[in-house]
Amino acid sequence: MRTESPNFDKYEYWLASLSFLSGRKKICLKSVFQKAELLYQTDKTCFDRISFLTEKERERLGDAQKQPEEKLQEQIEYCMEQKIGLVIWEEEEYPANLKQIYNPPYGLFYRGKLPDSGQKAVGVVGARNCSYYGRMAAEQIAKGIARAKMAVISGMAAGIDSAAQKGALCAGGYTCGVLGCGIDVCYPSGNKELYERLLAEGGILSEYPPKTKPLAMYFPQRNRIISGLSECVLVVEAREKSGSLITADFALEQGKDVYAVPGRISDSLSQGTNQLIRQGAGIFLNLEDFLNELHIFTKTGENSSLKQKNSLENLERLVYSCLGLTPRSLEHLLAETGCSLGALMESLETLQAKGCVSEVYKNYYIRCEF
Repeated sequence: MRTESPNFDKYEYWLASLSFLSGRKKICLKSVFQKAELLYQTDKTCFDRISFLTEKERERLGDAQKQPEEKLQEQIEYCMEQKIGLVIWEEEEYPANLKQIYNPPYGLFYRGKLPDSGQKAVGVVGARNCSYYGRMAAEQIAKGIARAKMAVISGMAAGIDSAAQKGALCAGGYTCGVLGCGIDVCYPSGNKELYERLLAEGGILSEYPPKTKPLAMYFPQRNRIISGLSECVLVVEAREKSGSLITADFALEQGKDVYAVPGRISDSLSQGTNQLIRQGAGIFLNLEDFLNELHIFTKTGENSSLKQKNSLENLERLVYSCLGLTPRSLEHLLAETGCSLGALMESLETLQAKGCVSEVYKNYYIRCEF
């Protein structure tokens, strides 16, 4: 995986930073002028002969040429100080999957590690204002994906995105956050701890230049990068009209599979995912089936939690079978299992020690794995 690249060309930085042009048009301009420096220095009247540019784009490109080289150099020095790298579409380190989409970013600003083109990846997205169930599902699914040696790609948004990325990090896997703002802007601000962990253990990238504010118009476009980097996209929770469904649409346009976690028909957070399933998306029922569909088979000995479950005693198996991602009370488990309080508590303690069960709050328990 490539880390920061502080010596990138200031003219490439200039071209990559032109937010009024699509990545596709920047790539076409580069093919016409061969070098970003020549594009920067050419007479703006030459732009009149470039048919794929609109009149407004020609005008703004001419204005952008007026940016002093000294200012560009200051921005490069800022990137060096902040350990911000830039990888260009034509470079070998540019993620291979992303090169295949219709409108790839011309350049990717990044901190930490870029996604490895040799590692398969799953995009995990969902609602910001998610339920407790959704958050736990995203975290546990991402842990399983990471343990299967796959990367988790998401948007570092509150809710499902953050839960998935935290789960991947907890499992020791690689995860990349794709931002709809500058690479040096932590958005949302409440995700500062996750942002710092991604810098140290994963990666963060954006097609927008440093110091770009998080505007609403940028987020739908960044979703094409999430799906573009991924083998498939999994939507955990989504309302009927949701940004996560935009990511799913991009995935379908890019020829990627879309999966959804089904939910209760009465739950507004399940309307989007259930609609995806109705339209033909794959149904996520358990991690093993999901990985099998992706042709990822965990080698013997790699999934320690599965081995632990197979070694459970009969009562532990019974208790474990009564649990899911919705917290169950001690009273519920007593009624369900029919065992004594002492035996139940002993089994729960053993299951917690094996990492199969978690006490989320006093006397309420959930499974820790799918």
